[in-house]
Amino acid sequence: MGQVLGSGDPQAVFAGIDWGGSFHQLCIVDADGRVVQQRRLPHDVDGLAQLTVLLNSAGADAGRLRVAIERSEGILVEHLQAAGFTVFCVSPKISARARERYRLAATKSDTFDAFVLADTLRHEHQHWRPLAVPSPLLAELRAVSRDRERLIEVQHAVESRLRAVLDAYHPAPLHLFSSLDRDITLAFIRDYPTPAEAARVGPARMDRFCRRHGYSGRTDPQVLLDRMHPHLLAAAPGTVAGKAFTAKLSCVVAILISGLWLLVLPVALPRAF
Repeated sequence: MGQVLGSGDPQAVFAGIDWGGSFHQLCIVDADGRVVQQRRLPHDVDGLAQLTVLLNSAGADAGRLRVAIERSEGILVEHLQAAGFTVFCVSPKISARARERYRLAATKSDTFDAFVLADTLRHEHQHWRPLAVPSPLLAELRAVSRDRERLIEVQHAVESRLRAVLDAYHPAPLHLFSSLDRDITLAFIRDYPTPAEAARVGPARMDRFCRRHGYSGRTDPQVLLDRMHPHLLAAAPGTVAGKAFTAKLSCVVAILISGLWLLVLPVALPRAF
């Protein structure tokens, strides 16, 4: 089904799928650009089964059907590949430029977008490379890698939010250790979430804190205190109480995300070797 055909093949058929979370819009055109089929299908077991039947009936049995969709992963894409269809991933930017060729107005509809994908594929498929079908192991590694990148983005967003919260009521921890995302910094915020509590920390208590949390730095406790004291600014009592709650919650989330990969990666990575 994945054979490459010349642009002049009169039996070639091209499908465009405007995917969605609940429904997918299908459009199938023939080699001359005439619409053969248009259908809105639900994203469920019956809907994907209907999609397979429609694509097969349009010419996939002869290996003459190609499918365009604006994504390269997910259940829908893997379903199409498992059914033997040749799938092309079209970037949203290419789709947006293609829509301009068909319609001057900026209006957008699922039916029109599915047609644009199908007809653009009809014109451009010889210049595009279809999605390769990955092995199970490669698919697993890709899934882990993609989700890790997304979790890192979430982690960075949490850290940025935590920094903004501390700036608003308790900036001292931001100047204490080398970076906000270090376990020792997050531990200090949890143990001393307000300026008043941090101000009561002396050299002996700071030393005990560092030992208790396995601080690997070699900075003397008094030096750490000297870093912190100039920044012991405080907001109004109500603001401090509210922001302290948010700061402690953000620390828990940051630690959870960071620790999750320490648990998952040692299990997932050895399978690749």
